[in-house]
Amino acid sequence: MATTGFKLPGFTAYVDRVKNVTAREAAELIVEELQNEGPTWTGEFRNNWVIVTGTGKRINATKESSYSVKERKFPSVESRKVIVAPKLKGRKNNGYTIGNIMSYRDIALDLDPSYARTTNKKNNTAPKDWYIDFVEGGKLRNVLEAATLKAANNPTIKGFKGGSIATRFS
Repeated sequence: MATTGFKLPGFTAYVDRVKNVTAREAAELIVEELQNEGPTWTGEFRNNWVIVTGTGKRINATKESSYSVKERKFPSVESRKVIVAPKLKGRKNNGYTIGNIMSYRDIALDLDPSYARTTNKKNNTAPKDWYIDFVEGGKLRNVLEAATLKAANNPTIKGFKGGSIATRFS
């Protein structure tokens, strides 16, 4: 009787590795772009993005501003922190959830309809509706494409050879 498939030892492990590396690259590039696009009045909001393993996880707004009202009037901007995604391990862990933990995040993301945005351009360090424009305006898609290309050049996933139980990679 003829078989309908063929065996390619190590292929499933290789695909899992490609998926995990691509997801990690995407998460880190998305956060970097959110940091660059979003408000940077003090740098506090920009530096409190988090990446957690698993999709659809709830990220609570647990951090209050460490700046007083007076300090916020004449801020010294914190330098941008590099946010690193934790490694995905195994087949069950598929993807990441990205969020910001600042208590005022809905205002900074322009998602709070009750908050009247100031028209004082000096206080606005991001364009109005910057987050919605990022997600819906094509920038997120561009970041995902860049992450896929970056992952394709990652040496840990280049050069699948297969053929053994201990999957060989070049």
